[in-house]
Amino acid sequence: MFFTTIFFILSQTQIDIDEFKIKVKEKWESIKTCICEYNTFQKKGDKIEEASYFVYFKKPLWTRLKVLKGKNKDSEAMYNPEKNIVRGRKGGLIKGIVLTLKPDDGRVVSIRGFKTYDAGISGVYLRFLKYMDEGYEMEYIGNFEEKGFKGKKIKVKILNPEKFYGFNEEIFWFTEDYVPYRLEGFEKGEKVLDSQFYMFKLNVEIEEEIWQL
Repeated sequence: MFFTTIFFILSQTQIDIDEFKIKVKEKWESIKTCICEYNTFQKKGDKIEEASYFVYFKKPLWTRLKVLKGKNKDSEAMYNPEKNIVRGRKGGLIKGIVLTLKPDDGRVVSIRGFKTYDAGISGVYLRFLKYMDEGYEMEYIGNFEEKGFKGKKIKVKILNPEKFYGFNEEIFWFTEDYVPYRLEGFEKGEKVLDSQFYMFKLNVEIEEEIWQL
């Protein structure tokens, strides 16, 4: 009975991290399109950005977002991977003015350096896969159950912060179906990123007009 109890406890506190990474990769490979809404908090130095976004995504890297809440509410940006450009426009009275910009133009980059195509759950998958390719240490740190979602939290130790927005560590929250639910980024122990995806739909039909801005 004692050993049975110990085995049960261990089974609840450990996972095969290599198998988990394979499952995440397989899930990403199964996704062709997705839409999502999420809230995000970013901090760099004494600057803070808080916003909510709606994001359309289609492989290979077509990305369109709209600011639902925040400083630039109603602004939109769309990344075209074929031309490697971003088309963007502000909300309000000048909504009709559309600019063509480079992906790293400061007008369409967050304070931590996130570009238009980093937005949404697609950006989370792509960064997690990059960490896998880099061979960074990944550690299972527990389960979560929140707002109807259940899943696992994976902590990544980042050896080259300058390549990844200055993060020394990130914690990825994946649902039981291996979909990103939340993301936390840390710089020298301080939380400087917190994104929560409160709505997502995978492999949905997206009208072609969405990719015209």
